[in-house]
Amino acid sequence: MQKRSLLFLMTALVLALALGCGTKALKQESVLDTADNHYSQGMRELDRGNIANALKEFDRAKALDPNYPEAYAGVGLALAYQKNYDKALESVDQALGKNDKSYEARVIKGRILTMRMKEGDDWVKDAVNEFDRAIKLNPNSDKAYFYKAETYKFGYQFGPAAEAYSQVIAKKGEFAGKADAEYATMQKIQRAAPGTKVGMKIALIPEIDRADLSVLLLEELKLEEVYKKKKQPTYDTDFKAPTDPTKMEQPKAEAMAAATDIATHWAKNWIDDIMRLGAMEPFPDHKFYPDEKITRANYAKTMEGILIAATGDQSLATKYIGGQSRFPDLRSDHFSYNAVALMVDRGIMSADKITGAFNPEGKVSGADALLIIRDFQNALRMTF
Repeated sequence: MQKRSLLFLMTALVLALALGCGTKALKQESVLDTADNHYSQGMRELDRGNIANALKEFDRAKALDPNYPEAYAGVGLALAYQKNYDKALESVDQALGKNDKSYEARVIKGRILTMRMKEGDDWVKDAVNEFDRAIKLNPNSDKAYFYKAETYKFGYQFGPAAEAYSQVIAKKGEFAGKADAEYATMQKIQRAAPGTKVGMKIALIPEIDRADLSVLLLEELKLEEVYKKKKQPTYDTDFKAPTDPTKMEQPKAEAMAAATDIATHWAKNWIDDIMRLGAMEPFPDHKFYPDEKITRANYAKTMEGILIAATGDQSLATKYIGGQSRFPDLRSDHFSYNAVALMVDRGIMSADKITGAFNPEGKVSGADALLIIRDFQNALRMTF
């Protein structure tokens, strides 16, 4: 009897110690001082890029409710923003250990797997699996559908991405606006059908620069092949006596000055090739400015030069010079006017269907750049 009593007392003591040593919830200081509110604020801080503030909010949520899974998932997402993916996954798995039916934790785990993009893993499949599990938990929320679409997009699976974005749009929820813009981009990319991995990557760039354009022209337009297929000019080879028989030296070709600002640039070799072909040139100060954003006027001017070289028709360079401008936002004496009019007439680029404006200073997205290249190829009936 005494042994049983002693055993009971020892068991009670162990339980008391265990409970006493457990994490004790912090006392709320206000009715709004809740784990849920701090988690929501932490997510907003992440959206603003304030990782340190987000972590403070998530830590407060954990302190208020040590068993609140979303707080641990939030910490995981913040760590992923810092590229600490292993710790991020540990934290989100801790969240799922507390509640494996947490919708937010499932979505966040899928996002972390997408952000990590671990080579050798089927990360798209793994991330989509997490989003699908989240959708089963809450089929009415559009968040999991949206990030599922993002995963397909960054995995260069543009068809499934477009389908997932369309599902988000149909739900008319929080992410519908973002999904609508992304859906339009996916459609452009699908129409442009990038044929290289480089093209797929550039397709996702919101605003391309001169280096990006150099790569696209060589990899997707295949500029070397375009120039090889161009119409050969005719030459007058009949003998003509020189006016001064002592001067029969062959004219020396002028070499294009090398760009002085690309030596360590990631796209140096492409830029060297594009300058060698004459499709793009350094500026008068001998700099290429590879990171300068491309405008629609710049792009039209570049494509004009390529079209003239590809067709051998030099008259295109002055075809639209003189007369009144057909675009309300572009003067006829603008450096790009002839090029813009040529591109629009050939269906390679377009003006606004309602206003007729061309938006010459507008930036060019990777998807738009690819689509212009495809329309250029179609205009010349080029196949490679």
